[in-house]
Amino acid sequence: MRTTLKVAILPVVFLALASAAYADNITLNSGNGSNGSHSNGALEYLGTSTMPLNEQGPNPTVALSAPINPTAPSSSKTSFDTSAGGWTAAIVGTSWVTNTSLSGYSCSGSQCDANAFYYYETTFSATGGSTPYDGSISVMADDTAEVLLNGVVIVPFGVIGADNHCSAGQPACTVVDTISLNGILLNAGTNTNTLEIIDAQTDLSGAGVDFSADLTSAPPVPEPSSLLLLGTGLLGLAFGLFRKNKASGLVLNL
Repeated sequence: MRTTLKVAILPVVFLALASAAYADNITLNSGNGSNGSHSNGALEYLGTSTMPLNEQGPNPTVALSAPINPTAPSSSKTSFDTSAGGWTAAIVGTSWVTNTSLSGYSCSGSQCDANAFYYYETTFSATGGSTPYDGSISVMADDTAEVLLNGVVIVPFGVIGADNHCSAGQPACTVVDTISLNGILLNAGTNTNTLEIIDAQTDLSGAGVDFSADLTSAPPVPEPSSLLLLGTGLLGLAFGLFRKNKASGLVLNL
């Protein structure tokens, strides 16, 4: 009887281990920002869009609102890792990313970024489908940033001059915005998902972004029909082993 139970339990253990192996873990960050690839979340620089005058300055009179895509695409998609000028340390394992190697809060003259929206993008792969993902994304930006996942805003722009974002008048960037992500659906396939970061520069300084994100899907839940087939098979196996052991009079210790 002990043999029957042990043999019957083994497939259940193997099924549980196999289900856990199907969980999809995705880690992205700006640690590889100084190249033109999308490796591990490395950000490609896409270009800029003009910022209306009433959205500029240390205390803009209206909320920031950027087009989804840049109106002035960049001829080079390379972004640059930098820790130049005034920004606090990057999130662990990441780097501050800018559109030019000369950028930074301590920039001067032509080195500074004009008031505008600066666009960065990375693509990534996922098992995707109907299985939801949970996790979080942490962002720092100068002045502030909006983050879109497959075209949907998951982190909105901060209020310049009125919050703890890296906004005008607060160049130290000492606060990391961490947003929980729950029930996120992703596209299945290789590089079929897009994470876009739109950095808003409102007060003539050095524009830059820094991010880290982790997403995990739940293991797929077996369908009722699959569970029924498994249960029937296990019962048949257990009954067969029981009859065999009873007929032979053997007791096996595994």
